[in-house]
Amino acid sequence: MGSRIVIKLAIWIAVLSILSAGISVYFTYTHGRALLIQSAKDKLATATQVLANRYSFFIADITKDLLFISQLPAINEIASSTEPQSAKHRERLATALAGFLRSHEEYNQVRFIGARDHGRELVRLDKSQNSVHIVEGLALQEKAHYSYIYNTLQLKPGNVFVSGIRLNKERGLLDGYGKPSVIVATPVYSPDNTVFGVIVINVDLEKMFSLIEIDVPEGIDVLATNSAGDYILHPDLEKTFGFDKGMRVLMQDDMPVSQRIFSGESSRLVAEVADLHSPEKQAVISLTKVPFATESDEKYIVLGLVSNLDTVLADSRELGVTSLKISITFGILFVLLSLILARKITTPLQRMASTFARFKQGDPVPELSTNREDELGQLARNFSIMAKKLNAQLHELNSQRQYLHKVAHHDALTGLPNRILLEDRIEQALISARRDKVEIAVMLVDLDGFKPINDKYGHDIGDKLLQECAARMLTCIRETDTAARYGGDEFMIIISARDLQLRGMSARHLSRQVAEKVRNALNQGFKIENYLLNISCSIGIALYPQDGDDKNTLIKHADIAMYYAKSTGRNNVKLYTDIQID
Repeated sequence: MGSRIVIKLAIWIAVLSILSAGISVYFTYTHGRALLIQSAKDKLATATQVLANRYSFFIADITKDLLFISQLPAINEIASSTEPQSAKHRERLATALAGFLRSHEEYNQVRFIGARDHGRELVRLDKSQNSVHIVEGLALQEKAHYSYIYNTLQLKPGNVFVSGIRLNKERGLLDGYGKPSVIVATPVYSPDNTVFGVIVINVDLEKMFSLIEIDVPEGIDVLATNSAGDYILHPDLEKTFGFDKGMRVLMQDDMPVSQRIFSGESSRLVAEVADLHSPEKQAVISLTKVPFATESDEKYIVLGLVSNLDTVLADSRELGVTSLKISITFGILFVLLSLILARKITTPLQRMASTFARFKQGDPVPELSTNREDELGQLARNFSIMAKKLNAQLHELNSQRQYLHKVAHHDALTGLPNRILLEDRIEQALISARRDKVEIAVMLVDLDGFKPINDKYGHDIGDKLLQECAARMLTCIRETDTAARYGGDEFMIIISARDLQLRGMSARHLSRQVAEKVRNALNQGFKIENYLLNISCSIGIALYPQDGDDKNTLIKHADIAMYYAKSTGRNNVKLYTDIQID
């Protein structure tokens, strides 16, 4: 027996030691992992904001370029000259724009489009394999039906329109057809302050983003969507520009957490999602909403960065494995040490256990070496004191429990069962009635004239009147029946006819008999303090099973019968069944 205690204690000490070390390792690992993930999130959020700022700066630079072009002297000369002179000015403008287009690799087209002749192109330069081509003659097209033309023509001087990002479907653009692009345009006004045309720059989105993403670290994916959530930039090209290909692919469907951005709940978001390339792995995504500062087909675009967590967590996993090995090693050492420690601790406890083993359960506890001055002697003395105090406290606890039970289930004023206990009694009565196939009656008693007395003589007199009413009602019912305070000046009585069926008496007959006794008892005057008070009562009765087969229905129908009794003169008794017959 002694060896078993030693072994058990040793095992418990070892288990607790190993568990403590394991918990320490676990929390160290999880805390370190959380810190690494949070650090990765913070860095990614910062990088995303930098990316968004670059995009905004890029659009701002395009706007500056566009406004610069609109102020070229050749533009003003074209807008104010006659047609023969305009041809020379268009040549000068084309020459100037050719140099401009060569110096911006992200621009693949610059155009000056007139407001007249259905938006016919006046000057157009296309870029093909870094060569600039001036388009002339019949190759110049009419563009008035495009939204970026008629939207820009409505702007005031100096304002800029930015189109939605989509695949270019305009014929004639040598390098840009079918490629993602964004169009930026500004109106040109003639000297008489009428709109003359539109300057348009077509931006190659792929080249623009390659410039914006120049400092994004390797292994981090860049995402972009329009304001509806359609991908316009994604590592999987099949998912991009689905709205132009007849199959929409939305970020909200791939990553439901991103719905917070598109619903307007947040303008920035950092969260953990499935990796874009390996869904079984974890990744961190950072999204930011970039609103357009100018007129546009879109309210905003959403830019995001996605970083795989494997690299971030590799060091954390290695630390966790190393910590686990250390924990196991120390656990084995703790087992050996605990065996020695357990024997030293359990030897005197074994002597005490053998003393207790000689006595049967319930017998008096013997003296336990109280003459010892060590901890075990103190333990024996304290045990005797504790047993006496515990018995006294248990007695007090049982008394308080009985008191609390009574308070919770009885009305404090009248001592009758309260509504909680009443409803339980009704449920129990219904269960018995269904089982024994007998009737029960639910009576609702409402005091007539109580409120004026309570208002006139005060609540103290009113409370004493309620107490007297409760006492008189108890004299009118049997011990097997229940009288309870239902609320305010309303009482409820439950009557079972189970023991009366042998005598041929129904619940209908018995309940009316009891109701008349209650009514007569309450009609007698009450002498409270120095006042002689008179009241009456109206009683409504519902029978089971005739008037309902559940608690709520019986109470409801008893209430209806009671109010019917009140409405027909008060101080009378009405059965719900009689109301239905009437």
